[in-house]
Amino acid sequence: MKKFFYKFIHIYLAKKRTLILSFIARNYYRFIFNPLIIRENTSDIKVFRSIFILKEFDLPIDIKPKLIVDAGAYTGLSALFFSRKYPNAKIIAVEPEDSNFEILKQNTSQFKNVELVKSGLWSKNAYLKVIDNNLGKWAFSLKEVDSTSNYDLQATTVDDILKNSPFDRIDILKIDIEGAEKEIFKDNYNSWLEKVNIIFIELHDRYLEGCSEAVYNAIDLNLWNEYKKGEKVIFIRKNIKDLSE
Repeated sequence: MKKFFYKFIHIYLAKKRTLILSFIARNYYRFIFNPLIIRENTSDIKVFRSIFILKEFDLPIDIKPKLIVDAGAYTGLSALFFSRKYPNAKIIAVEPEDSNFEILKQNTSQFKNVELVKSGLWSKNAYLKVIDNNLGKWAFSLKEVDSTSNYDLQATTVDDILKNSPFDRIDILKIDIEGAEKEIFKDNYNSWLEKVNIIFIELHDRYLEGCSEAVYNAIDLNLWNEYKKGEKVIFIRKNIKDLSE
């Protein structure tokens, strides 16, 4: 009984500490970014905590990236993190859902290095429907539909993003797209995967079976180092060019 009590106290105090740190951090970063919109009673708070307190996008190497693609940019919290950590990088933030995109625009309005794309990342040019899975603001998913259907937006591809940028490589590709990673790693990935140096990805097998299988079938671990941090898997190309200069 005593062991259970101490374990309960430890968990309770850890949660309290995280909540206090989150409160302090939110007010600090609201001053730093101005604006910083975090919607109360939404998944925004958990995303903020993961990025700015748990530092899930910190890398085990020092780099100075030129191009960062933020696929599943949500409300721009990851774009803000990257903008502050890598102020000289070009950041392309891709987000399909209307309410998240509106907050994304506001949160990144002060950053001229952030380009916004209202679309969904896919393996090919297609028409997409945004699906509300009733799991919070961070869990909208995409479904491919026919052009004659009631679609919400047209897809973009990694190749499209690179072609429309002044760069020939993506230094950091962040992918958090609620299961659509299965689609982009299942088909047409050979043309762009060799042009990426670092991948942050969250796998969503809990929503869509086969996400991890598609990613690991595409990524040859003889060519990449793999790390795990929180819910993110990090792949860093072994022959990565020196990005520290």
